[in-house]
Amino acid sequence: MRNTRNCTRLWRFSVLALVLCLLLGPLANADDLAADLGGDYEAAGQTDDIASDLGGGLQGTEPSNDVASDLGGDLLATEPSSDIATDLGGGFQATDPTVQQQGPQLPQVNMTDADLSIGYVEPGYLTYSPVATDIWSMISVNNLVFESVVDLDENLKPVPMLANNWVQDGRNWLFNLRSGIQFHNGYELTAYDVVRSYQTLMQAGEENPYYERLQVIENMDASPTDIYGLTVTAKNTSLLTLYAMVFPVMQYDTLYDDLPRGTGPYWYIQANAEGTVRLEANPLWWKQQPEIRSVLLKRYYTVGDAIEGIRKHEIDMLSTKSPKASLSRKLSGLTSIDYPTLTYEMLVPNLSDGMLTADASVRQAIMYAIDRSVIASNGYLDMAVQCEVPLPPSSWLYESQSAIYYYSPERALQLMHNLGWYDLTGDGTLNKHVGVMVQEPTLSIITYNESSNNIRENAANLIADYLRTVGFNVTVTIYSKERTRQLMKDGEFDLALVGVNLSEVPSLSPLLKSRGSLNMNHYSSDDMDQLLERVDAASDETMLRKIYSDIQMTLVNRLPIMGLLFRTGTVLSGRSIGGLGGVRVYDTFNGFEFLKKVN
Repeated sequence: MRNTRNCTRLWRFSVLALVLCLLLGPLANADDLAADLGGDYEAAGQTDDIASDLGGGLQGTEPSNDVASDLGGDLLATEPSSDIATDLGGGFQATDPTVQQQGPQLPQVNMTDADLSIGYVEPGYLTYSPVATDIWSMISVNNLVFESVVDLDENLKPVPMLANNWVQDGRNWLFNLRSGIQFHNGYELTAYDVVRSYQTLMQAGEENPYYERLQVIENMDASPTDIYGLTVTAKNTSLLTLYAMVFPVMQYDTLYDDLPRGTGPYWYIQANAEGTVRLEANPLWWKQQPEIRSVLLKRYYTVGDAIEGIRKHEIDMLSTKSPKASLSRKLSGLTSIDYPTLTYEMLVPNLSDGMLTADASVRQAIMYAIDRSVIASNGYLDMAVQCEVPLPPSSWLYESQSAIYYYSPERALQLMHNLGWYDLTGDGTLNKHVGVMVQEPTLSIITYNESSNNIRENAANLIADYLRTVGFNVTVTIYSKERTRQLMKDGEFDLALVGVNLSEVPSLSPLLKSRGSLNMNHYSSDDMDQLLERVDAASDETMLRKIYSDIQMTLVNRLPIMGLLFRTGTVLSGRSIGGLGGVRVYDTFNGFEFLKKVN
């Protein structure tokens, strides 16, 4: 049976190759055509059909070409070699100009000019395969190369991509794949490819960026009677299972190649020793062909060099999360699109008995006392978006009513007066009589810096200044990230300004559940735990929205964490980038295939 399938595939592919040669040969030169159409190119794309039943109330819409990865779950997000395999199996070629080539030569590939050039930053070892890479820049590049069963739209809501539709029955899901979609080597997409991709990513272990989200899946099988039928058994009945289906699907025979084959609008053509990579439009793609026919990826070793490269017009486009891009966004001749990252900045209060910050009214006073818009613009260099809850404002699960803390020093003072704190000495600092003693509301803010900037330290000092204005006695101390983490674990702090890397899977359990992996102040609430457990059981969209609304409103009223903002990144370009849309941190070139070619 397997041999018959392979023979059929080879016959089909031979006919396809002949047709493409007849159609494309007279129209393209050797620089624009893949050297070998028979099995080695990648691309990433999306879907265009609308699912009739997406299960649980989620309605399918025209998805974007983004495929999310999952790099969430640690204290503080920071922005994220040159060895390339000499033979990636077919079309993707690594070249060494010092080696004299013998025998028949492949068509010469243009590695200096293309319709559009993109810069990327990677100072270390470089690998391209989704199975092996955890490099942020390569994950976004691979979203021009690979597609997933489910995609996320501009509201981070699951929508169909390689799946035409799906239905849910408790913990069991049936995904119906689209027919006729071909990998870059000409083989047709089947459910077996999806299952083997899932298994390989799981086997890659925790270092793989998709590993964490895949943990919600208990089992995945291809239907024995329908090559497009995919059955998934989840560990619970939650609609969040759909987020686990956002992973790159690779042709199963190529999973262990240096570069597996994908299904989308672009495929890899060649890379050289300097890390320059050429992509070209995939003539097998199942959607409308991109107008940008060729792309060069140019490697830089530092963000500063990459930003200088776009200023000097060495490249047309650059995506970066670095604050160094803050000024470049305002330069004439450059356009930019900002996108929220998953780095969430927050103040973590010490909730231990006897601590000043254990009182919810004090925490509310702190939130009213600080102007988060100024902190975002001055402290975080205008590369941040205010948000009091750990869900991006663009998310379909975000509760807009959670934005309750506006800048009001008067409201902050009133809350402190209600607790018995007044300026008894006329020096601007609040006091309270405790027995025969006069006490001050003293706060120590601890934080840490990133390796390349002092942004968090600057933000902590701004926060301290605002709190001093309403009568708090505040000090700021800068530690290493490790020392900050240890002090928080030991309870030796008042307030900690930290950033956490969240996941595109909108689970808030790591932050808010008792003993959650990101619960750094030992917050524990039976009510909150019950809400979070209800998320795992919610199989209805309306129910899920209601639960998330309750979680967010409980959070901003009780303030076990004091949310400030999400950090943002930016796509810089020296040309129009109006086609980009729904850009996400792990898919920063979403909509790239809709860009217009500039002559």
